Amino acid sequence: MILAAVLLFGVVVIGWFSPRLLGRLTAGGISPGTALAWWLLTALGVLAGTLGAVLLLVLPDHGPAAAITRILHDCWAAVGHSGLPALDPVAGTFAGATVVIVTVRLAVSSARRRKRSTLLHRRHRDVLRLAGTGDERPIATLWLPDERPIAYSLGGRDGLIVASRGLAGRLTSRELNAVLAHEHAHLRGRHHLLAGCAETLGRTLRFVPLMRELPGAVRLLVEAAADRAAAAGHGPETVRSALLSIHASGGGDTALRLRWLARHPDGPSRFPDRMRAVAGGTLALFAPPVLTVGLMFTAGLLSCW
Repeated sequence: MILAAVLLFGVVVIGWFSPRLLGRLTAGGISPGTALAWWLLTALGVLAGTLGAVLLLVLPDHGPAAAITRILHDCWAAVGHSGLPALDPVAGTFAGATVVIVTVRLAVSSARRRKRSTLLHRRHRDVLRLAGTGDERPIATLWLPDERPIAYSLGGRDGLIVASRGLAGRLTSRELNAVLAHEHAHLRGRHHLLAGCAETLGRTLRFVPLMRELPGAVRLLVEAAADRAAAAGHGPETVRSALLSIHASGGGDTALRLRWLARHPDGPSRFPDRMRAVAGGTLALFAPPVLTVGLMFTAGLLSCW
């Protein structure tokens, strides 16, 4: 039980304090793709750590808790699993019930979001088929008879790009192609799926700061990553001018996207970026158990002193 409690403590530390660290690292100049991987893998690590702690509580005799704590038992008797046996059934029942409730909420929220997304996608596809106001290059594009500059994409099995005639009229041909390439990048990178998962976690687990801030961070980072992909084929200046033409004020998220574009104008991630993404992502994913092992090891050393 002690091991599970320490693991939960590690989960709490990561879940509550990692957003500030991730925000600083993101603002420090790393590529959008690397930052996106770190945010998502940190959230996944928190979920996995929570599930692992619950399994240690619910199934203490079948998990590794006893074997691990037995190593420190000679130096720190309190770490032994049998220290507080009366609390095991209560803690296990409470933890199991909590996981079931959260899992049900996640499933319901995910099903609702998927239903809305499927319905929206079907309606756009119907308009594209019936009105014939689209094209099939290389991903189907629905052109809306709207004077406002509109451009977005719908993910799923049959990806779809939606743009307006007003957008085409406001941008040059190079800028328009860059905007379409931006939307293609969203579809290729499955950004809609990533943003949807982040939104579901944010709604269901709002009490955890990491999950609460995850949707906003993912939305911004997928936009920056798509900007970078578009810049690889059409040049960063073209993407920059298109952004400023669509968002004339250039404030808020647009300013952050322009800053990222200036820092990373070289298109898809290079080898150092990928190495940073892998190394940092691995650390983010295993942060709760690593912190747990560190705390247990430190406690054992102190008790043997």
